Amino acid sequence: MKIGTVLTIEPMHASQNDKYKSRLVEVSGGKLYIDYPINMTTNKTVFLIDGMQLRISYTNENNDAYSFETEVKGRKNANIPMILLDKPGEKDLIKVQRRQFVRVNTSIDVALRTGAAKYHTVTEDISAGGLSFIMKNGMSIKKGDLIELFLVLPMRNGETQYLKVSGEITRTKMIDRVEIGMVKFKDLTALERQLLLRYTFECQLKMKEK
Repeated sequence: MKIGTVLTIEPMHASQNDKYKSRLVEVSGGKLYIDYPINMTTNKTVFLIDGMQLRISYTNENNDAYSFETEVKGRKNANIPMILLDKPGEKDLIKVQRRQFVRVNTSIDVALRTGAAKYHTVTEDISAGGLSFIMKNGMSIKKGDLIELFLVLPMRNGETQYLKVSGEITRTKMIDRVEIGMVKFKDLTALERQLLLRYTFECQLKMKEK
């Protein structure tokens, strides 16, 4: 990241899906120094408290987009007031795909309910916009069905998050003689979307470490 790089900042545990804009002012001693961010909706200055967990994205000079997670570490007053953030290592930077949500291959437990029918299976992949799951024998599910999903998300810190969301079957397909059902999530809250984004981001980090 070069000095002057524009940063898009998202609080990881906020109740609203806020986004802020800031600028990289200085890099020193394992810290990033940014100017006070501006809320992209209200255009007002935002105060970030120490310990706040953030997801930051930016575009480099080659127009490649990256994201990383960091934490607010304090403030510094110089020519302009600045906020200190932990600087990510190379292994902590994730290249962002040019699509709305990054899809990661992962096998996690999922329970489905459509009408009175209930099924248990595992995912093929997941994103913050939807997922694919293995259609086991006996599943009576077709395109256009509305379903409820109960997801078990194993997080990087050892916690397990449980998520109940609604979705719609967009299509089914065969891959290597296995039928796969594809789901688009519906009516996610900001917190649900942030949890899914956090999970897919952690999956990318895990794959990068292998």
